Amino acid sequence: MDLRHRKGRKPLSDRERSVLEAVVRTYVETAEPAGSRTLTRRYGFGVSAATIRNTMADLEEDGYLTHPHTSAGRVPTDLAYRFFVDSVVQPEVLTAAEKSRIERELRTGESTLERVLQNSVRALGILVNELGVGSVPQLDAARLEKIDLIQVSSQKVLMVVTVQSGIVRTVYVDLPGEAPADILEVIRQVLNERLGGLTFSEIRRSLGARLRDAVEDPAARYILNIFVESGGEVFE
Repeated sequence: MDLRHRKGRKPLSDRERSVLEAVVRTYVETAEPAGSRTLTRRYGFGVSAATIRNTMADLEEDGYLTHPHTSAGRVPTDLAYRFFVDSVVQPEVLTAAEKSRIERELRTGESTLERVLQNSVRALGILVNELGVGSVPQLDAARLEKIDLIQVSSQKVLMVVTVQSGIVRTVYVDLPGEAPADILEVIRQVLNERLGGLTFSEIRRSLGARLRDAVEDPAARYILNIFVESGGEVFE
């Protein structure tokens, strides 16, 4: 969505757009706050530095620019970057070869958040020929919404953990033998009843205690212990 048309925010004039673009480009290139004199010298707007300074003051009042301290030049805000991406940057069309290479990088069969992020960053780095850095969100404070158990083979179950923010984590759990569907359903219910609504840090601290004596059936208890051991990986 073009931020010029957001409710309650006036459209930018042509000069404001040009000055805002110049500030963003200058700050990205130099990592230094941009002053009106610097912008006038670099971009030759055809007006005085004082006029550019007034325009920058208007942009700051509208939330597009800020400044580290009183005497410094201006730096872009998140709103400025969003405007720059939406209204200034023109996306390039990928070639068939580039699309194919990205698909190869992403087609790994891995579904964990960390692996998907790692492959995505690698694909992006290949595409733009630059170093890519990615980070996963810290989930210590994330609250568990639900756990699903999906049997993918006779001795392998996919444990799907969904948190309230929508992030999904998965881990494959290998079983020593085939687990009946009714036992897996009992374990799923126990995991959700005992762990639902807790944060990941709370689960890590008390996982064993919360699930101790959760089921009476020996076979179900044995399989539940396997899931408890796997929980250390998925709740990290």
